[in-house]
Amino acid sequence: MALSPVITQTIVTFLHNLFTAMWIGGMLTLLFTVMPAMKKTLGKSKESHALNTQIKKTLSILTYVSIVGLILTGLMMGHKAQLAGDYTGFFSFANEYSTLLSIKHILYILMVGLAIFRSQILDRLKKPTHEVKMKLSIITLILNVIAGLAVLLLSANIAVLAAMPAMP
Repeated sequence: MALSPVITQTIVTFLHNLFTAMWIGGMLTLLFTVMPAMKKTLGKSKESHALNTQIKKTLSILTYVSIVGLILTGLMMGHKAQLAGDYTGFFSFANEYSTLLSIKHILYILMVGLAIFRSQILDRLKKPTHEVKMKLSIITLILNVIAGLAVLLLSANIAVLAAMPAMP
């Protein structure tokens, strides 16, 4: 028994929103709750560094799952939007919907790059001191949060455009 298109699209959209919430919500929680509490409670101790490392590992796994999930569900959503005539292709600027989606994709790629830099490259850099690496980590996280919020704003605008009746 096949699922109806409404149920299928609902599941795909739910998963897309869930992966978005996991990734961006995790970054917001880390930036505004975990890091300040850790700094206030543990300062710049070895325990703080060890806790930060463990949190980064755990959140990296959620981030990578979210990246893959967003790609897969995004492809499915893009296919549906293309069939509806709203979406004209990857990195297309042919109409307002496609332009906003292309900007969202550019920001998404930037977010992936920042996440990979923060979780895989930053700790392996040889020259910077631990303090410099921590500052770079925070700056990278802030940039990723800003990009994530911009993605959410664009997503909201795209959803509104898709729901509006076609203008003559």
